[in-house]
Amino acid sequence: MTADMNRQWRVARYPKPEELIGKAHFEWTSEPIAKPADGQFLVRTICLAPVPAQRGYLEKSHHSFLENLAIGEVMRGRGVGQIIASRHPDYPEGSIFVGSLGWQDYSLQHPRGAEFVFSTKKIKNPLRPLSMELGILGQAGATAYFGLLETGQMKAGDNVLISGAAGGVGSAAGQIARIKGAKQVVGITGADEKCRWLGDELGYDATINYKTENVGERIAELFPDGIDVFFDNVGGDILNAALGNLAMHARIAICGFIATDYSPGPHHGPINYQCMVYKRARMEGFVVFDYWDRYAEAEQDLLNWHNEGLLKNTEDEDEGLENMPAALASLFTGGNIGVKILRVSPDPDVLPQEKFK
Repeated sequence: MTADMNRQWRVARYPKPEELIGKAHFEWTSEPIAKPADGQFLVRTICLAPVPAQRGYLEKSHHSFLENLAIGEVMRGRGVGQIIASRHPDYPEGSIFVGSLGWQDYSLQHPRGAEFVFSTKKIKNPLRPLSMELGILGQAGATAYFGLLETGQMKAGDNVLISGAAGGVGSAAGQIARIKGAKQVVGITGADEKCRWLGDELGYDATINYKTENVGERIAELFPDGIDVFFDNVGGDILNAALGNLAMHARIAICGFIATDYSPGPHHGPINYQCMVYKRARMEGFVVFDYWDRYAEAEQDLLNWHNEGLLKNTEDEDEGLENMPAALASLFTGGNIGVKILRVSPDPDVLPQEKFK
């Protein structure tokens, strides 16, 4: 493939429920780099961020908040890039851009319609590394922010439990809970290395290794007065264990369900759901895009906390567009610590600092 070609991963086949997503489900292709027409601009991909929800784009029967992809389409994926050619006055060359770039080196963008406005932005004052715009200053950080503070209604003095705590969203949620004055923050993960990292690097008060410990017993031990807020990225047996250890008026924010969503069924519902009645608890799912009109609020708080040294940028970076299927697969095998980032090209030598409209 020559330098003037656009490398792409396209959907080749849909995975079966029990299959681990991977290279076999995609086709590695290339085509000439497109030139922007009037009103369009061309973005060079710098980084992509695989997330578990991307597997859902390949599920014909999956209840997703985005349409499923057809065979042959470029795989959908959120990324950060730089505008290298533009025929749109509001999107000049050199601007840093975040949006649905897809699994490819270059993408044509056109700012029209609700989907564009809903999911993209031009960065006013980008910071290095630009991958932070996909992590703590981007979708992962905003998901943790709104899920914990809005859906979970976390307040100072709460006892907080987070599943999937070493992932991109979970690691941000735990830090935000500490910043907002949680009495204690406990994280659930699946490796001793991750448990140590959560405590040593992110300040978690305690951790639970669900692979080696009895989760229900450990939760009862660590939360003698019950869980006030449970931020759940996992579902399944871990959710059930948490439901059996709730405090009065507990809040459960359902962010994800990676333990059951793409594994062979049938799946039973939580056995301990009656505890929500006894404890007058509330369980609610959320999608971060529901808060799009408030992203600026989250971004400002997240940036301030980062600049103050309170919120660490947690990234697990791989390199090479050719490795994108493997990067996505790693999310389902516990192969990441922090936000998973796939670097496609280097950050620009010079970043624009102009104030955009």
